[in-house]
Amino acid sequence: MNLAEEFSHYAYPLTDKSWQSALPNFTLTTSGEISQKPKISVVIANYNNAPYLKKMLDSLVHQSLAAEHIQIMFLDDKSTDDSVKIVETYIEKYPSIELYVLDKNTGGAHGPRNVGILNARGEYMVFLDADDWYALDALAYMTDLLDRSGDDFAVTGMVQSINGHLSMKSKPYYYEGEIFNRDINSLSPEFYGWLGPQAVIVRSAMVHDNNLHFVNQRVADDVTFFYQAMRFSKTITQGDRLTTYLNRDADNEGLSKTINRNFMISWLRALGYIHRTYPDDLSKEKFISRRLEWLVWDFILRTDIGYAFGKKRFKDFKTQIDYYLGQIDFDPTRHFRTGARVVAWQYLKEEDFAKIMSFHRWHRISHLGVRKFKAFEFDGEQFAFKRFNKKHPLVKINVRAIAEKIEEDKFYFKCFTREKVEYVELRELKDPYHNRVRLKVKSLGESSYVIHLPKDFDNESYRLLVITDLWHEHGFEGFAQLFNKR
Repeated sequence: MNLAEEFSHYAYPLTDKSWQSALPNFTLTTSGEISQKPKISVVIANYNNAPYLKKMLDSLVHQSLAAEHIQIMFLDDKSTDDSVKIVETYIEKYPSIELYVLDKNTGGAHGPRNVGILNARGEYMVFLDADDWYALDALAYMTDLLDRSGDDFAVTGMVQSINGHLSMKSKPYYYEGEIFNRDINSLSPEFYGWLGPQAVIVRSAMVHDNNLHFVNQRVADDVTFFYQAMRFSKTITQGDRLTTYLNRDADNEGLSKTINRNFMISWLRALGYIHRTYPDDLSKEKFISRRLEWLVWDFILRTDIGYAFGKKRFKDFKTQIDYYLGQIDFDPTRHFRTGARVVAWQYLKEEDFAKIMSFHRWHRISHLGVRKFKAFEFDGEQFAFKRFNKKHPLVKINVRAIAEKIEEDKFYFKCFTREKVEYVELRELKDPYHNRVRLKVKSLGESSYVIHLPKDFDNESYRLLVITDLWHEHGFEGFAQLFNKR
């Protein structure tokens, strides 16, 4: 099939509503009390997530937003575990829950989510993965944001949990504070580094009026949905509160093996549709650039995925990029976060697969050298990975911050980076997601900076990080030794 037929086969075109009739039937069970006009519909696609459902459901039934304002839509894709039984116990105890059991498995989250779209009654809509969960004030805050802004799309704060360890995610969503009616072309490239269902709320009328839906593929279906939602919204709202917890307990080598050739094709199909459908602007350029950078990392620089490493993979990747995206009238590397990926893209563009192999071998060794032996080069302005062969390009390190001295409350440091130093952040180790303080940085020239430490600063309880305009963050080498010697 040609490209247009392929897009149609996977239900991409928004002019076609055949995706609706292709959905399976379902059996519906509801709580005794449900609202016909809820404020918000929570769409939860599920397949065999029984171990995680209690935490997710508890976060919903105990929301600060009153139950009569919430439509909890649990859409089960023919699970074979105890998922349905667990939800049924909540239906017996709590209002506002609707259980949709699909008659057949649709093969991905797109099927249940699309059933949810067609049956959502709320003014607003969110999509929650069955193994994630919300802060207890999340829905009240998210709906209030769109009430106040009038926008059709809002993002809020998110952290990810890996076996109980929390780390920050999607920093550009919420680090800048509450911003209303922001043009999507003004968003930073890093904003587009994450664009899934987590921590996002949309206006239901915008979804329905534009025939938005999730495309019929397991990978990259949500990214096309939310990027198109942004395009139709034109302006968005950014919140400053943490609302969403992303479960990544399953991140392991086995999960990496799902990054295979089908994964690659699905992503490039999605990017190709966006590129060929929407006019060029900064939003599209940043979005496609950041996604291509992800794919360069996966299919050029990684070896631990489900597609055999080697020249055959590189050639296939380049062929598929050319097929799906065609002509790209911008340089995506201007939005890449790391120098190694810039080099890899350049070699890929030149189809110099031998150089890719050579560069890859050095790249793996260089990271080991930095971690274990502090093997750097310094060009007078910035640190770079140590080259053992001068034929390799100089790949600069994003950020390196080095403590110099502490005098009373003044902390002097060097920061070598190709980016702009925005500020230094003070984080409480026990609760870094709510207790964050920005410290103003004064430039002294020649990569030298100074900040004022708070009088009650305790190096055992707090951590200092330099933050750049590309949202890289880095601790200060040698700070603990300096602080303890004061």
